[in-house]
Amino acid sequence: MGLAMAALILVQAYWLKNAVLVKQKQFDQLILRAMIDIEREIEQKETSGIILNLTNPLSHDSGLFIPPVPGNLTGNNQTSMPGGNTRGQQADDWLKKRREFVDRVIAGMFLVSPMIEERISAKELEVIIRKVLDETGIDLAFEYAVTRFNNEIALRSPGYNQAAAAEIYRVQLFPEDINANSNWLSVYFPGKKNFVYTSLNYLAVASLILSLAIVVSFVMTIFIMFRQKRLSEIRNDFVSNMTHELKTPISTISLASQMLGDKSIPAEIKNTEQIAKIITDECRRLGNQVEKVLQTAVFDKGKLKLRLGESDMHEIITGVIDNFAIQIKSRNGKITASLDAENCFLQVDHVHITNVMSNLFDNAIKYCNRNPEIHVSTANRGEFLLISVRDNGIGISKTDQKRIFEKFYRVPTGNIHTVKGFGLGLSYVKMIVEAHQGYVDLASELYEGSTFTLYLPIKELESHAKN
Repeated sequence: MGLAMAALILVQAYWLKNAVLVKQKQFDQLILRAMIDIEREIEQKETSGIILNLTNPLSHDSGLFIPPVPGNLTGNNQTSMPGGNTRGQQADDWLKKRREFVDRVIAGMFLVSPMIEERISAKELEVIIRKVLDETGIDLAFEYAVTRFNNEIALRSPGYNQAAAAEIYRVQLFPEDINANSNWLSVYFPGKKNFVYTSLNYLAVASLILSLAIVVSFVMTIFIMFRQKRLSEIRNDFVSNMTHELKTPISTISLASQMLGDKSIPAEIKNTEQIAKIITDECRRLGNQVEKVLQTAVFDKGKLKLRLGESDMHEIITGVIDNFAIQIKSRNGKITASLDAENCFLQVDHVHITNVMSNLFDNAIKYCNRNPEIHVSTANRGEFLLISVRDNGIGISKTDQKRIFEKFYRVPTGNIHTVKGFGLGLSYVKMIVEAHQGYVDLASELYEGSTFTLYLPIKELESHAKN
């Protein structure tokens, strides 16, 4: 995909480059044709002026021009005219004038051409250039100059600067003169490049948008592929962990049931009360694991509804501490509390908040490679009740802190191989706290422990009260 995308972008870039070159060639062809038309226009203008001047003596205003009549013009059939002139005499005068005209034209052909400034003015030249360019369809500002055979500038526009010209178009003026002075007209267009690029605006923009869409699609595809790969790995880990978590209590219950049903063991040795307690504890553990998965699934579908009621957070925390007392004692650890908040009554879902505290305590115990020490404290800050749970566990690295609240994500535990779980505990904590319009803060150093702080709003949650 990457190679195909790169090749496609290169092809588009090559195509755009060629399109620019084609446009430049088309522009050059138009200008070269226009330059020829300009030269012809200048030459025709001068020729018309010369003819007008030469034919002026033969005009009707002179009283001498009378078209000849058919027949003999010189003799026998002369007709008298008023004033003593005859028609034959008038014809002789007309022939004389015509010979003089022809002699003047022939003589002019062999004379050295006058200076270019005498043949056309700068204003006339500019008008002709503008006229021809407009007829060609080129509405661009231009600069021009007329140079002699020795490159001396005879005429020029005010802004003409040969050094600044990217490309100059030249044409010889009056090339048909017998004794030509080799005058050259040079024209350049300061806005040529912009004109060429502007003509490709729509194609260039469309190509750019298409290329951008391809790049964005490619990046999104790669991102989705890596994300799906990571989710697949997390899902596999989750299935493996869930299988182990569910198999352990099932195996324990199965063994206990076999002991109860084994007739080879005397009833007085079976210790039915202990076996029943094991079955009850394992059933509760199994139920809790299933409930975690179900709660997360329900929350994802947006079907979770909080059953809000006024609860004493200190009472909830004390209850959770009591539930973990035996487990902490078995690890030679301790739990301390500093419940200093003056206002500890909140509108919360008692069950979910209890589960949140239980998850934090459970993680503090599981992710500790020494005697666990947990300290829980409360305080009021503004409109929030702060609940902090500090442990002396293995801590969380800065990299893992960014993902610790992701569903199914589990922090690597190094040499600790006995830690089991679904990777749902902290994601559940975050979801429930945010559902109560609060948020969770984490402070942790690797190998030095972690502190989770819950910020729960003290004011009544009107948006949930209706539920």
